[in-house]
Amino acid sequence: MEDQRQQIIDTALDAFKKYGIKSVSIDDLSRNLGMSKKTFYQYFPGKNELVGAVLHQMNDNSMRMAHQYMDGKSAIECIRLLMQMHSKVSDVHKEPAFAHDLRKYYPQQYKQHIRDVHAGTKEILMRHLQRGKEEGVYREDLDVETCAVMYSIIQQAFMRNQDEIHSVSPRRLVRFTMESFFRSIISDKGAELAKQFMQNQF
Repeated sequence: MEDQRQQIIDTALDAFKKYGIKSVSIDDLSRNLGMSKKTFYQYFPGKNELVGAVLHQMNDNSMRMAHQYMDGKSAIECIRLLMQMHSKVSDVHKEPAFAHDLRKYYPQQYKQHIRDVHAGTKEILMRHLQRGKEEGVYREDLDVETCAVMYSIIQQAFMRNQDEIHSVSPRRLVRFTMESFFRSIISDKGAELAKQFMQNQF
């Protein structure tokens, strides 16, 4: 049963990205999956619950990848990875129809998604910043928790407004934001080590 539930989520995610959420009905999904609507409703009472499950999986996948990429790496290596991850922002915002429908028709699910991203980002970044302090990459007096919260707020703002930014490319905006953020917390030792990454990433 768990495999079938996962299949529903995977199929829905692909369809939502391709057509938007509003355009994809439960009838469409059931037909594509070769199952009856009665079977579908055994797993999800309605579309709201399905959208929530899809977003939950997206966030879990992102956090799992972040842990895999960053675990065991030095803080300076993680700066490069964080910049790469931040430049990709969120899978939700890679598909305009998906993002539009999510904000307009599923605001509660969208708000929960933002909260989940915030919590996951804070947890990962706190580990990274503490490691960086121990390695001398970040300032000794750095408030790790406050810094992690600020970074996640920056990420949330970027997620919410990416599709409304026209005068500056996302790539330029990410470079400016990330350089400003890291320059404010990095030590002299870390600045020297990070210089080559800042020059080569964008």
